[in-house]
Amino acid sequence: MKILYLGDVFGKPGRDLLLEKLSDLKLRLQPDFIFVNGENLADGKGLTEKTTKPLFEAGVDAFSSGNHLWDRNESHVYINRETRIVKPMNYPPMSPGAIYTTIRKDEMAITLFCLTGQIYMPPCDSPFTVFDRYYEELHSLESCLILDFHAESTAEKRAMAWHVNSRISALVGTHTHVQTADEEILPGGTAYITDIGMTGSHDSVIGVKKNLILQKFRSGVPVRYESASKGLQINGVLISINDEDRKAVSITRIRELSGE
Repeated sequence: MKILYLGDVFGKPGRDLLLEKLSDLKLRLQPDFIFVNGENLADGKGLTEKTTKPLFEAGVDAFSSGNHLWDRNESHVYINRETRIVKPMNYPPMSPGAIYTTIRKDEMAITLFCLTGQIYMPPCDSPFTVFDRYYEELHSLESCLILDFHAESTAEKRAMAWHVNSRISALVGTHTHVQTADEEILPGGTAYITDIGMTGSHDSVIGVKKNLILQKFRSGVPVRYESASKGLQINGVLISINDEDRKAVSITRIRELSGE
């Protein structure tokens, strides 16, 4: 089976680009499943039913997230209701959202779950111990396990990869919005990349208008962030998995420029 996993879709420019290009990506890459990190869908801060619905209709199977998932208070009820939106598993149980979702198509099944890192990130439980706590439950689902590890530290992501090696089919890193060039299949058959990158404006500072970020860094005074709209790219990975043993066969970086 093949999985197309697209990196943090940032704001309306990222959403519009994905809606424009997704049909072509499906035609060329022939993925069986499409997953997206959606915590930045609503102008970089959280997601809403309005921002996810068109992407579900276009063929996205499920959304992973991260620390920005709940930035829109008005969306908490929706996040609780929509089981195809996955919250970080190592956040408190009272936080809205599902800790994993299983998507089944024909004879294929994939379980998507998400963890956040602890280094330079908001407070959360240890992703290592929380993974171990839920692993038997996840394993019992008899599906390929795909982890979105939403973290800042490269070392923490790499350590998590070795922690889950051979126990899951793939770990994709998100959060930094900068695609890394270290995709590989670990010895235990787990596909890995430190960060799959961002879908949105790359003529920016990780999605935000660069003049605003430069102003903040130069003055030290907070500014209101606005999504940039130039230099659009789609970043992600295409992962192939053996249906029989659920081991990854290949992982390929995706980097599609809009042409603008």
